[in-house]
Amino acid sequence: MKKTLILGATTMITIGAFNGSLTTFAHASESPTNEITKLSGASLTEDASASISEVAPYIHKDSKGFLYVDSNIPRDIYINNKVELLEESFKEINMQVANGQVVINGDLSITNKSNFKTFASAKASKGYTSKTYWWGERATYTNSQTKTAVQQLQDAAIHEGFVAAALFWLPPIAGVGGITGAYCGKLASSMKSHNKGKGVILDMTWVLAYSVKSR
Repeated sequence: MKKTLILGATTMITIGAFNGSLTTFAHASESPTNEITKLSGASLTEDASASISEVAPYIHKDSKGFLYVDSNIPRDIYINNKVELLEESFKEINMQVANGQVVINGDLSITNKSNFKTFASAKASKGYTSKTYWWGERATYTNSQTKTAVQQLQDAAIHEGFVAAALFWLPPIAGVGGITGAYCGKLASSMKSHNKGKGVILDMTWVLAYSVKSR
């Protein structure tokens, strides 16, 4: 099997720009909302789960523990799912692996070493908890945290000057750019409607697609 090893310098678009890490997308047991936005705005036209399913067969871990995208990935899947952005994130993750900061597990989830504090773990000390996967991040919110996040997102939807504040309540991957007030408004509505008093689980991928389900 051919492979392309992704290992190199960080870029501003990677998750590493935030000293954080990429995290998860998993299928919900109930019917979650699956929405996606292009980096240039909030065009919600694709199914996030479909994108993950298409790309997953071409994501692997090599004998040294590095993530890579199979070079045999079909061109249409590569382009349609913006896999070039995923490769950029793999550069940062692989550097963290090489430096002994993180470990890629068998299921391609990503575990931080105990002595390495990420941006995501810093957020967890004040907000939600999260887990990292190759494709993005899964964030778990309590009822109170969900209400606060919803309010911050609603403020950002009204005035984009509040987007930066709203990012504190979103997975680090949201900081790669392209989050708009319209996107924040859609996400706020989804989180609010799925909060049944116990909080929500938010999955966000490398292309800012998200899925929300009730806890």
